[in-house]
Amino acid sequence: MLSLGAHWALLQTVAWTGMVVSYSRDGFFAEAVSQTFDGKHPCRLCEVIQQGREEEKEQDQQRVKPVSILVLGIVWQSTNFDFSCDGERIPAPDSQALARRDEPPKPRPRHVLPGQLA
Repeated sequence: MLSLGAHWALLQTVAWTGMVVSYSRDGFFAEAVSQTFDGKHPCRLCEVIQQGREEEKEQDQQRVKPVSILVLGIVWQSTNFDFSCDGERIPAPDSQALARRDEPPKPRPRHVLPGQLA
C-alpha cells in the first residue's frame, strides 16, 4: 500500500470526513460538503498531506534509478540431420487389414432407443 501511495488516499479520506463533520456543525450538510471539496478551506491535515505528497515527488525525482540492460541472445548450433535411413523406420501398411464394405441401413435410423445401443 505504501509503495502505491494508498496511505495518502487513506489520510485524505480521514481528513475529508473530519472536515465534513466539523463544517456541518456550524451550517447545513450541503454547505459543509461544498466547503470541504472547494479547495479554499483546507484543514491542517490536508496541508500536511499536500506537503508530504510534494516531498515524496521531489524524492522520487532526485533518485537516480540504475539502468541495467540485459541483452539475451539465442545460441544457435547447427545440427546435421541424416534423413537417409528414415524410410526404413516408417512401418509398411498392413496388407491384411480388410476394408469395411457394408452400407449403412436404409432408411437411416432417426432415433436410437436405449436397448438398441451396441
